Amino acid sequence: MRILCVTNMYPSPQRPGFGAFVCQQVEQLRRFGHTVDVINILGFQSKMNYLRCTLDVMRMTSAVAYDIVHAHYGYSAYPAMFRLQAPLVITLHGTDVLGNIFERLCTRAVSHFADAVIVVSEGMRRRIPGIVIPCGVDLGVFKPYDRDEARARLRWPKDRHIVLFPFDPARREKRYDLARASVERLVQEGVDAELMTVFNVANGEMPWCYSAADAMLLCSDREGSPTSIKEALACNLPVVATDVGDVGELLSGIAGTRICPPEAGTIARNLREVLDWSRSSEFRGRAAMARYDQALTVEKIVGVYGDVLSNFRARAVSRRLLRSG
Repeated sequence: MRILCVTNMYPSPQRPGFGAFVCQQVEQLRRFGHTVDVINILGFQSKMNYLRCTLDVMRMTSAVAYDIVHAHYGYSAYPAMFRLQAPLVITLHGTDVLGNIFERLCTRAVSHFADAVIVVSEGMRRRIPGIVIPCGVDLGVFKPYDRDEARARLRWPKDRHIVLFPFDPARREKRYDLARASVERLVQEGVDAELMTVFNVANGEMPWCYSAADAMLLCSDREGSPTSIKEALACNLPVVATDVGDVGELLSGIAGTRICPPEAGTIARNLREVLDWSRSSEFRGRAAMARYDQALTVEKIVGVYGDVLSNFRARAVSRRLLRSG
């Protein structure tokens, strides 16, 4: 198939780690033999880029016979709506469904114009009907490295516990304030620990960060299906997280992980317990991530494409028959 991907979440020189999960899907589609062109909206630079990309969508779909136009994120679907002669698939990733009321309304409105909607968690599906396909993880990229080697590479201290916070502290919904307070409480209790914040890092470098840490902390107010947890577990890094998105499903049955309320003292206590697992050879986070292998995820997406194309072509035949009759 020939696919046009339209997204405001994609790595760029200014933000090399942003939207890496969309990029991974694109690369997996290409490995499966599909041709994928990408329009990266760069909406963080200027909202006018949405208008420019609308013109790009019209120009590219008039020049090339795409089988599918696939928009990632609710706002990205608005430029994608102006495609010519191709069905539209939208993947919703989290904040577009769970964020402020304006964004939720915009996402709900544009979803009515899609031929198929994919959502990344069951909680999102309860708000906007769609096919649940969580983002996958590239197990060839996200794999564990030796901890001492990873710390030496990153120049992180070797003599203390590192709690990884792989999010931009400026994003309020990620609750950096709560992460910092939790680790500070841990230190007050006598644990030699440090909160390490990592974001805007190239995708290929992140496995080294996960491998160098002793635990990952997610204390967000809301999530869809947090890719960071899958990446951490694929690198055999234990996780402490608040109960958001599909975290309960992701961590179910994995000893050495914890789900807890968004309260600093409780998070600190759970972190302390998990840190005891961090150097244990018994931790089996990676094995549990086999079901989220990127290849399996993309196979499901290709299945959605096939269904959409069949329906799209059947409708086209019906319209021709009506006109000829």
